[in-house]
Amino acid sequence: MNHTTVRIIEIELSRFKNTHYGHIEMPSAIEKNYISTTADILGIYGQNGSGKTAVVEAMSVIQMLLTGKSLPRETGHYITEDHDSCKIHVKFMIQTPTKSAMADYTVQFQKTPDKSLEISNETLSTSLFNGERFESKKNLIDYSLSSKGPVFTPKYRFDELVRSNEENRINLSVAKKLAQKNMVSFLFGIEGRSIFLSAPDNISEDYAYIIEALHQYASINLFVITNAHSGSISMNFMLPFAFRLEVGEKVAKGELPIRLDGPSAITKKQYEILNHIIKDMNAVLSAMIPGLSIGIHNFGEQLLENGSEGFKIELISKREDIIIPLKYESEGIIKIISVLNVLMCIYNHPSMCLIIDELDAGIYEYLLGELLTVMEKGARGQLIFTSHNLRALEMLHKKSIVVSTTNPLNRYMRLQNVKNNNNLRDLYLRSITLGGQREEVYAETDTVEISRAFRRAGKGAFDDFQK
Repeated sequence: MNHTTVRIIEIELSRFKNTHYGHIEMPSAIEKNYISTTADILGIYGQNGSGKTAVVEAMSVIQMLLTGKSLPRETGHYITEDHDSCKIHVKFMIQTPTKSAMADYTVQFQKTPDKSLEISNETLSTSLFNGERFESKKNLIDYSLSSKGPVFTPKYRFDELVRSNEENRINLSVAKKLAQKNMVSFLFGIEGRSIFLSAPDNISEDYAYIIEALHQYASINLFVITNAHSGSISMNFMLPFAFRLEVGEKVAKGELPIRLDGPSAITKKQYEILNHIIKDMNAVLSAMIPGLSIGIHNFGEQLLENGSEGFKIELISKREDIIIPLKYESEGIIKIISVLNVLMCIYNHPSMCLIIDELDAGIYEYLLGELLTVMEKGARGQLIFTSHNLRALEMLHKKSIVVSTTNPLNRYMRLQNVKNNNNLRDLYLRSITLGGQREEVYAETDTVEISRAFRRAGKGAFDDFQK
């Protein structure tokens, strides 16, 4: 699977949080350049509470499903309040050395009587590229929790699996029950996935490579970073290093949390990974922030809770001869450091994707603009981010910007009537005040009413204090 490239083409949300319906296409999809190995960058902008974070959280759910992980039961709040179900649909482009195909993965959730969530339906379909065009979409597997017949359809595919191994009839039923109990994907959970991948090639050739490609992509090449990641940095508590390292034929990927508020006790393996990450990123870091590099102060060996030997370390910042604990650097610098290894991977690998909420948090806007310009011009992977800093609108191409709207039935759109000489930032601000777009992009606020509200609240608080 090392030579397989997977990229996101579009994301569609239905009744997910405050988005009754929203559809986003990546820039490459707009240009019909589906088989692309160049930068694909998308910034999502909009008013607070207008659905930007919903995209990041939806893709976090998709990543958990594709990797076969259990969803937390409390994710029932993802369903719009006045509905009982929600749906996420993601279209991927998959390229192997021998074939290319579009793959559509759709998952539907429904509320249970105790207000938690369950996976009610999963669908996987594909459209093969024949060298000239994409063929008609073909339904590969359609799983429904409520089905009383075969565990999934099309029925002929279910029958083929059973004929190839009669035990699969029981195995599929067990996989369905375990998927429901553990809140995992039926298709990508370990039980279901192993059944589909172990089928004879003449049966599984059109879907096994799709399932395995998406599973490997989500496990190794897809990073989804939510506000929880930034929260630990803002509290000056933890630096979660997001990383992907290739060591020989093996790939290590994950998040390595290192304390900021004091020394950390880490395993020898984690120490080795951390050294590798820092060594790779310092060349880029010093180019972005001249004179800055980071390092590790090793206090020596430390006995860990499980009885194994590790190291007691603290992250440090170096500027010429001045060395200080990293925790005293700005939040923006620490935010960049936490994702820099992944950004480096995106720059060099077309199958890498980073989806990050509030990329701009704490980062100087000029540096943000420079970083996005470098990524747009030279990167090979995909970057999807939300932001409030409008600098990106001046630096990125218009196709790389999506704005959220005040209409929950059409939550995302690209700005219209953009001419080549237009400043996208000015156009966006003008659209906020004067309109002129297909949808309203800002729910108007009244400064006079805000002022009155402050006075009324202050007067009420003062009167209560007097009593």
